[in-house]
Amino acid sequence: MVVISVPDSYGSVIAVALGAIPFLGFVHGLIVTSSRKEANVPYPHSYATIEQCKSNPKAEQFNCAQRAHGNFLENAPQTMLFTLVAGLKYPGLATSIGTAWLVCRSMFLYGYVYSGKPQGKGRLMGSFFWLAQGALWGLSVFGVGKDLLSY
Repeated sequence: MVVISVPDSYGSVIAVALGAIPFLGFVHGLIVTSSRKEANVPYPHSYATIEQCKSNPKAEQFNCAQRAHGNFLENAPQTMLFTLVAGLKYPGLATSIGTAWLVCRSMFLYGYVYSGKPQGKGRLMGSFFWLAQGALWGLSVFGVGKDLLSY
């Protein structure tokens, strides 16, 4: 039998991993939905065409919002897991790094959609989320993993 002890301060880890990260995903969805209407891109089309983007700047903005959302969906599940696992041993650090990830992802979203830089290059201002994500992975694998393997 394996017993996993949850630290007293684990609530903040849960708040980030299962509260704030999904909430940011919801915000992404709202932005995509409102951008879709302005871009005049009907369902079920996921992106505006090149022709639509040339004639309507809002279509390009919709594509950026859609891609930012897609990138978020590609990275959020493992980040949530890494935060929860790392928080078992390092709750304060996991909460802080998870919060940094959220801030960077918010900057990524803002830069991608609203910066006005061509080809979504404004997203680069938030690309440091990779560092936070890597740190959470490291804490999970090396910090908690070694303890779990010792059972």
